[in-house]
Amino acid sequence: MFKKVTLYTNKLNEMKGFYEYQLGFRIIEEDDVSFMLAIGESQLIFRQTDRPAFYHFAFNIPGNQFSLAKGWASSKVELNRQEGMDEIYYANFDADAFYFEDPAGNIVEFLGRRNTDRMGNFTIDSLLNISEVSITTPHVEEVGKQIEEMDIPVRGYKGIDPNSLNFLGREAEFILLTPPKRIWYFSKKKSEVHPLSIELTDGRQIDIDAEGRFGTGVPENPLSDGLEEMEFSGVAMLKTDEIWAAAKGMADRANARPNAIDTRFGIASGCKIFTAVAVAQLVEEGKLSFDAMLSDLLPDDFPNFPVTVHQLLTHTSGIPDYFDEAVMDDYEELWQELPMYRMKTTRDFLPLFRDKPMVFEPGEKFQYNNAGFIALGLIIEKLTGKPFTDVIEEQIFRRAGMERSGYFQMDRLPAETAIGYIDEETGWRTNQYAIPIKGGADGGACVTAADMAAFWESLMNHRLLSEEMTRTMLTVHASDDEDDYGYGVWIEENGGTVRKYHVMGYDPGVSFHSGYYPADGSVLTVLSNESSGAADVVRLIEEAKSK
Repeated sequence: MFKKVTLYTNKLNEMKGFYEYQLGFRIIEEDDVSFMLAIGESQLIFRQTDRPAFYHFAFNIPGNQFSLAKGWASSKVELNRQEGMDEIYYANFDADAFYFEDPAGNIVEFLGRRNTDRMGNFTIDSLLNISEVSITTPHVEEVGKQIEEMDIPVRGYKGIDPNSLNFLGREAEFILLTPPKRIWYFSKKKSEVHPLSIELTDGRQIDIDAEGRFGTGVPENPLSDGLEEMEFSGVAMLKTDEIWAAAKGMADRANARPNAIDTRFGIASGCKIFTAVAVAQLVEEGKLSFDAMLSDLLPDDFPNFPVTVHQLLTHTSGIPDYFDEAVMDDYEELWQELPMYRMKTTRDFLPLFRDKPMVFEPGEKFQYNNAGFIALGLIIEKLTGKPFTDVIEEQIFRRAGMERSGYFQMDRLPAETAIGYIDEETGWRTNQYAIPIKGGADGGACVTAADMAAFWESLMNHRLLSEEMTRTMLTVHASDDEDDYGYGVWIEENGGTVRKYHVMGYDPGVSFHSGYYPADGSVLTVLSNESSGAADVVRLIEEAKSK
């Protein structure tokens, strides 16, 4: 019954900290005045208000995990008690329950449904859905009739009682309709009238105003509405003077773990900008020149590739690519002879291209080239004496405050990392065997949307490079018929003015776009754990931005 429930609070930051950090709930959407929690198949929104408010609501959990859930909760919060007991069995609902309060004074109930089992330990992903939401109103009969007209029946045969607690719904999901000043179970608090909104799974809406009557609903964010209508799995974040972020879909389909706004995602070739920044840092340090020749820098590896660092950065080198996107369309074919699980270091890619002939004369044209960035990674390793991924994590991620980003092995992914999925006729499969086991100089890091915003801000505020070097990096150095390119970054112009600097990445089970818009200093990042989808979300948000 419940798809989305919106409640109000004057303690938004305290509530966010409580649910996200103290309890470990996943935030799947937020802006400056609200945040949304994933509650199994439902969503719970807390929206800022000036007036104190509290409600009663309940979550369904598997009945066989009730004791585990109670232990989990009691380690984090103090459970409410009544007559010396901290739990109760409701025979009429065939469910066990325990209660606690959050910082706003909301009475939170966990209901263990005895007819539902789930294997394993209790985690936040064990929550099934929102089970109950209270509506307190002095107009119980009027509101109750309106709810009944929506084909939501009163439980029992006596109809609506204006002086008592009424359950409206079916099976394990109910609206609790009550008059003011009724004392809640497992609490000494009396029910109060406050506004709220309920969106049902069939799209219908129940909106209660501050007087307890059916009122006009709060307008939804058009970005949220548009995203909800799309087939998308991932995270979108738009950072202007304010922040809007939303997550959708599953990070782990097998274990029903939803994406959250702080979930890590692979970004494929979106990493090339990190490689370019590291090269530019070495140039600023006087250890490298953009005019330096690859055959001079790494003569043992590339004696027959007389190309410059500049040409490698701008995809104009003409060296052979290990995956030529102009003639190949199945990235997974690469790993049939050279298993992906052996691709752990920059040097592991050399057998794929170093003995092949040049494709065209250096500088002749722009042709996107992954191998060129592998060569740049080897240059970085030689000049720093460190593994490429260590250099990026130290020189870029740490300096930019990208605390959740890194180059992680596919078989050692950290917590809260999305698994990539490939859609086939027979169903979904993971991308575990479709891409290199560890990312490197041409792609494959994992980041969050917030970390990408931090990266762009650090780059544009000259915390990673000097102002002059940043300008050099963001200058158009190469073009084809449709696109302009700087050093590791795409540049989109409109009438001679830069509209955005952006990066993108596509791999099996990965699609990614992130851009900086100079006109207003905004940053838009879309990360997906599916092979496509990010570009469509970018178009949706850019269209909304332009209105």
